[in-house]
Formats: sequence, structure tokens, C-alpha cells
Amino acid sequence: MLELTLRLVFSLAVVIGLLLLIARISSRRFRGGSDAMVRVLHRQPISRHNAVTVVSVGSRVLVLGTTEHEVRVLTELDPEELEETAEIAALPAARPRGAHRAEAPVITSAPSQGPLTGSVLSPATWRQALSAATGRAS
Repeated sequence: MLELTLRLVFSLAVVIGLLLLIARISSRRFRGGSDAMVRVLHRQPISRHNAVTVVSVGSRVLVLGTTEHEVRVLTELDPEELEETAEIAALPAARPRGAHRAEAPVITSAPSQGPLTGSVLSPATWRQALSAATGRAS
């Protein structure tokens, strides 16, 4: 019985190790360099196939509407305005007096650039899912 358990644990460790290795290799392949001219700052899905994306191109910051078939420029943002908005979002929200219901925590930190970003294996994904689930339950 002990031998079977050790085999199972070893096999599971090998599979998880291979998955992490593949994730790391694939993230290097598809990630732009730190000096990339085009960087995706944020992407917010609107529906299954539509999203609003904030992209930095050189010194310009563009808001794009993306679908399966086209990409449209919605507006151009002032880079200083974007920095001020990020600073305001980092401040803790004031709770109105008499508020009895617990609010779901807002995740304001910038997304990490690790190999597991956005995957099921990412701890940030699980924290976000937990905060969303507890926010709905209360």
C-alpha cells in the first residue's frame, strides 16, 4: 500500500512539473519583450466574443473594441489621466454609513506576468473566484 501511494505521489509530481515547464516555455514564446512597442494594459470581456482592451502603442494609449471579426479604436486616452485613474483605483473605497452587507473585495493590483497568469493553476485566479463567490453569497 505504501509503495502504491509513493508511486501515485511521484507520478502526480512528474505531471505537475511537466505542466509547469510547458506553461513557462509557452509564456516565453507568446509574451512580448519588456521593450515591446505594443503592450496590452488591460482586457475586459463584455460578452463571449466581445471585449474592450486598453493598449499602449509607443507613447499613445488606445481603447479598442474587439470582436471575432474586427478591432475598432473607441478612443485615445491621455497617459497622465490613465496613471491618475490607477492611483485612485488603488485607494481603499469608503463604505457608506449604515452599510451592513459585506462588499466583495476589489482586486486592484496589476496582473502578474508569470507563466500561470490567467490559468486554473494560478493562485490569483482562485483568489478572484473566491472573492466573487463570497460577494454573491452575501
